[in-house]
Amino acid sequence: MMSEDAGQMLVIYDDPSYQRSLSLDETSSTEESPEETRLSLETTNDVIPYIGQRFATHDAAYEFYSEYAKRCGFSIRRHRTEGKDGVGKGLTRRYFVCHRAGNTPLKTLNDSKPQRNRKSSRCGCQAYLRISKVTDLGAAEWRVTGFVNHHNHELLEPNQVRFLPAYRTISDADKNRILMFFKTGISVQQMMRLMELEKCAEPGYLPFTEKDVRNLLQSFRKSDQEDESIDLLRMCRNNKEKDPYFKFEYTLDSNNRLENIAWSYASSVRSYDIYGDAMVFDTTHRLTAFDMPLGIWVGVNNYGMPCFFGCVLLREENLRSFHGP
Repeated sequence: MMSEDAGQMLVIYDDPSYQRSLSLDETSSTEESPEETRLSLETTNDVIPYIGQRFATHDAAYEFYSEYAKRCGFSIRRHRTEGKDGVGKGLTRRYFVCHRAGNTPLKTLNDSKPQRNRKSSRCGCQAYLRISKVTDLGAAEWRVTGFVNHHNHELLEPNQVRFLPAYRTISDADKNRILMFFKTGISVQQMMRLMELEKCAEPGYLPFTEKDVRNLLQSFRKSDQEDESIDLLRMCRNNKEKDPYFKFEYTLDSNNRLENIAWSYASSVRSYDIYGDAMVFDTTHRLTAFDMPLGIWVGVNNYGMPCFFGCVLLREENLRSFHGP
């Protein structure tokens, strides 16, 4: 029979998907010894978490552990907490675990609904970081009180870890660009290539994937549909209000329809000022949303990499269109 003291050393994960017990108490034998802690501190210059490491906030600890995980080839997620803000002593302890921690619970089969048999990434990994809030002389801080870095799975290579969901993000600025491209009818592949050119990124090295863009576009499609050209002009005006260096010009035909519109972002304007002595104007693509040719200005920087200068939608490929807007 297990003694009461021994039972207190076992901490069960709150998540019902966790079917194993982990010893995450401060007396856990799986944590690094003081000797190992001092060695890590002396040889790694604080790039590896160590027992006693201090942080001003628990968010700062999370960011540090996340960066460490990215370098090592895995990602993390927030897990169990002890205490609650505004109650008693408040939040006193937090656990961050490997993204492959725990086990996926068995699903109840329902013959009336189709089931997606996706393989779970969770494999019961027990790597974690525990931080506890300490108050000395009235100043609260968070200290590392538990750290296990043993994984029961292979870690990813640097060129693979960036594809983990935790590291795939679309910034607000990029969302605005994608939305604008979407309104003009550009395909996802064309969007990715344009943004690679604009950011001087190698193909496939944006901080998001085509799947992320398609998911974002799906949310756009669920919104109320308005006139496409009006939306495009509205987005250009909104971008101009947010960034005075964003440039756009347009013309309307006799029926007050969008005839031609050209736009360029601040980064593209700066690139043109530096590398605009030689460029290519390509009108190969035609957008089905407007049934208009898409023109793209592209140059080459000092490193031989293509750089994006701007875009234009033309009603017709004629002298008048090329002369304006």
